[in-house]
Amino acid sequence: MNIFGILMPKATITYLNAHDTLDTAVEFMMASGYTAVPVIDDAGKYVGMVSEGDFLRIVMAHGREHLADRTVGEIMHKDEEDYVLNTVGREEIMKRILDRNFLSVIDDRNCFIGIITRKSILQYLNN
Repeated sequence: MNIFGILMPKATITYLNAHDTLDTAVEFMMASGYTAVPVIDDAGKYVGMVSEGDFLRIVMAHGREHLADRTVGEIMHKDEEDYVLNTVGREEIMKRILDRNFLSVIDDRNCFIGIITRKSILQYLNN
């Protein structure tokens, strides 16, 4: 499986910056309709993922009025299973995609280059 054949490049997808404020990020997530998005830093490096659940937990713990005082980087999570290197093999992709809708793809410098979705993998396998 050539990962670049199923990759949705960074330029075509939605992601957040770790320095974005939570109020801005919440508005963005609500407008986009996505339930989770990758998070990058100012250098374009992958730093994690943020989901609706992360926002909900912070609102429940601290209230909505404090969203402007906090950043995405403070609430996002980085799970080793949420991303893959662009050189990863088919078996590893298949193993990791089972429990999530997408995987972030990084290069050997940890730069975020895009995502692969469960849907794109199924379409690839169906052809």
